[in-house]
Amino acid sequence: MRIARVLIGASVILIGTFSVYATGPQRARPLASDQHFEVEAYSNGAGWIVGDTNGDGRIDYALKLNDVFRKEMEAVDTNHDGRMDNFYFYRNEVLVREEIDSNHDGRIDLWVFLTGGIYIERYERDTNHDGVIDLVRRYD
Repeated sequence: MRIARVLIGASVILIGTFSVYATGPQRARPLASDQHFEVEAYSNGAGWIVGDTNGDGRIDYALKLNDVFRKEMEAVDTNHDGRMDNFYFYRNEVLVREEIDSNHDGRIDLWVFLTGGIYIERYERDTNHDGVIDLVRRYD
């Protein structure tokens, strides 16, 4: 793989190759054991720190810390419908995966896997929302 670095102002843009392929039938991943869509699940004393980011009186952000107070997971209700739809998973406080319910139907349909907390390694998507991953894109 060949990567070109382009310097624009103070920003460096990496231009590389990536591969896209359709997968055979692959069932969507199940939710993590502590991942919930309903906002009320975060305010039940299960170790979540919650917030109301838009001031409407409803929880739309939740943060879970591990036993040494490091960020472990975040959940966000981006459209304020009472269900969490973006989930962020951390390892040693570095973002390693994001799971998104892009059409707000209560099911994850996009998984983004990161390296170093910022570089997308790959993503997997259920493009037609049938519970089967049908698109995988890898970045080299």
